[in-house]
Order: sequence, then C-alpha cells, then structure tokens
Amino acid sequence: MNTFDIGTPWLFFDGLAAVKVKNRWGFIDKNGNIAIEPKYNDAFGFSEGLAAVEIDKKYGFIDRNGNMVIDPMFNFVIAFSEGLASVVNGNNCSIIDKTGNTIATLGDEISDLQQFSEGLAAAEVQHETYDDVNFKYGFVDRSGRMVIKPQFEWVGAFSDGLAVAVLTPDGPVGYIDKTGLFVINAQYDEAEDFSEGLAPVKKDGKWCFIDRTGAVVTMLGDRYDNVFSISEGRAIVKKDDKYGAIDKAGNLIVDVQFDSLFNFSEGLAFARAGKTQGFINASGVFEIQKPVPKPSLFDIISGKKNQLRW
Repeated sequence: MNTFDIGTPWLFFDGLAAVKVKNRWGFIDKNGNIAIEPKYNDAFGFSEGLAAVEIDKKYGFIDRNGNMVIDPMFNFVIAFSEGLASVVNGNNCSIIDKTGNTIATLGDEISDLQQFSEGLAAAEVQHETYDDVNFKYGFVDRSGRMVIKPQFEWVGAFSDGLAVAVLTPDGPVGYIDKTGLFVINAQYDEAEDFSEGLAPVKKDGKWCFIDRTGAVVTMLGDRYDNVFSISEGRAIVKKDDKYGAIDKAGNLIVDVQFDSLFNFSEGLAFARAGKTQGFINASGVFEIQKPVPKPSLFDIISGKKNQLRW
C-alpha cells in the first residue's frame, strides 16, 4: 500500500510546489521560478493555504507569501486538512487549528496521527505487554476522541466513506466504513485509497479498479507491477521500474517511460526521465524542465546521491 502522503513535496498546491534546492527546501511557481526562497531544512506542500516548514529542528507553518503564521515549535507535523493539523511535541500528539491553538492533546500512547479526512484521522496506538510492544491503528474524531478502536495493522485515509484496512501482518486487505466494520471483505493482496469513486486493488496477481460496492469496474490484469490511487482522473502505474499513467478506463495516457513520476496535482506531475526532470502535463509532455542536478558531496557521503533535488 501507498497510503499516506504526509509531505506532498513535488506536488503543486495553491500554485506552488515544495522542492529541494541543493540542501534547502523552498517553493517554485508554475513557471519553474523560485517563489519562496529555499532556506528551510524541510518543507511540505501547501494545504489550505499553509505549508509546514522546518527551521532549527522545529516545524511551523508559512503562508503563500512566505510569512511564518504559526511559529516553529513542533517536533513534527502533518499538513492541514479540514482546518486541522496533527502535531508532535515531546511524546504527545496534538490537534491544532489554523491559528495554532490546540484543539486536543492525545495521550502519549498515540505514536502517530495522520491527516484528517472526512472528519477522522488515523491514529497509531502503542500497546505494551510483558514481553513485547506492538502498534495498532484506529481513528480519532476532530475532538481527539477514539471512535474506531485501534485494531488494525495498517489503514488508509477515509475517502468516499471507506478506508483501506489490514487486520494482521501480511494479511489480506479490505475496506472498512466509519464504524470500523469491513464492508468490502479483506481479500486483496494490495489495495490503495478510494479516490474519485474508484480504488485500485490487486488479487491473484491482477489489478483492477473497484467501486464502493467492491464490484470490478475496470480490469487491468497483470500489465503493471503497481497501480496507485487516482488523482485528477489519472492513476500512476509502474512496470519494470518505469512509470506512466492510465485513465479510469485503463487506457494508457502517459507512456511508461519515466524513472520517477508523482501524482498529478493542479494539472502537473513531477517526473524524471534520464537526465531530465521537471513537471509534465496530462499528455506526458514537460511543461517545466531542467537537467537533473549532480549530487552534492554531502549527498554522496550520506548515501543520498539519488535524492530528488531541483
């Protein structure tokens, strides 16, 4: 599964995309020009007008003009969604609003809290026994109350009223509703989040798109190694370490030719092909492109020579 996209760098939101320039993060506009100076240790994509950035090992939030609107005071954050963001301070996860006020502080048994989607956020809960520590996922509501008990090995985000869920390690994947009950039985080898009414699932080595009832809408077969959730009518596909994109009917609309390809957002998707990188349009043509930067000495020493940089 490829469920949580906590950082959403390299995707356009609000007309800006977070990119790494040398060893600092900043933001470019849709012409490929620097819009917010690359001066941050880390940065996530914009969401609801705010983007998380890291300064001196603490995260805060900036607006589209680069103004700090929530001071960097958190050890880690998850991007805003539905007016709320998940933040970590010390050993505690909390929920804040867009003014930085704390809505709820969860206990230290919560080790991870994801983005809110349809009023719920996935929460990882730590359980300690005499000889072991294990983690299970449940869901909290906007007040921080656990409304779906932590019982799952892994979950996705709610979309169209359903969320990907796995009960046991390496177990089959299904979809639960907001009561925590499986409404599409756990039967798939792999599955992605619902989006735009469809979800890609893999069973017996073959991929297809299903609808909310679990009915097969589009059979894709074994043409691809991976199929990812739909975004703007397109799903990224992978075959033999190359990426392309298909539409909801399974038609190949971007040839499987890229070394890297991210989801489409605001009509563009980040891609790499050979020595070229940039943002392609819906037809697979580069709208913004530049040579792939050579790795810095720091990247080579740290083993990150293939890390994405702008």
